Amino acid sequence: MEFHRPLRGILFDFDGLILDTEMPIFQAWKRKFREYGQELLLEEWAQILGKSNQELGPIEGLLEEIPDPEVKKRVLAEVAREEQTLVKEQLPLPGVVELITRAHRGGLKLGIVSSSNQDWVHGHLDRLELLEYFDHTSCADEVEVAKPDPALYHLGLDKMGIDPACVVVLEDSPNGVQAAKRAGLYCIAVPNQLTRQLPFCDDGMGPDRFLTTLEDFPWDELMRTDS
Repeated sequence: MEFHRPLRGILFDFDGLILDTEMPIFQAWKRKFREYGQELLLEEWAQILGKSNQELGPIEGLLEEIPDPEVKKRVLAEVAREEQTLVKEQLPLPGVVELITRAHRGGLKLGIVSSSNQDWVHGHLDRLELLEYFDHTSCADEVEVAKPDPALYHLGLDKMGIDPACVVVLEDSPNGVQAAKRAGLYCIAVPNQLTRQLPFCDDGMGPDRFLTTLEDFPWDELMRTDS
């Protein structure tokens, strides 16, 4: 897909793109699975990467084997505490702060489009002192269906209020890329240590280009006004 320069807005995914929340959450659940004599495989976990946190995937299988509701509740609480501890240790991924601050200084519209709930996204952006740079956020608790459905990107575009042809999406997962492409958007994939092990589509639902990190964001190319 050809991008219509110049760039006027950027829609960012959150988990795994701005902050590596995905590996800590995977590690927390992997440890819990082992406590119950099971192994959580990356291929299984990939089912829910980039989707709503209501999508339990392989977690549902583990919980079904725990008949006592109180024990289930305790397991979920223990994993949630470990997730929070591990995620709070994370700093923004390489190139994130520089990209956001440069885009903000340049007058670009910035938005978040996330399959996580607003409290999660806003809480971490606030902790990282990045929330103020974004014009709007679109989160899973604002739509009926999260990624890979395009509803979140349609919502983000409505809030952004500019020509979609001048908007770039930044995603890290195949599900997120698919949502952006289904919304008709130009999408750059920046896979992290977990999602780079997953297959991305190459049938029109795949990313328009890949970056190793956001440090490689193609400013000169996307901001040019010549044809």
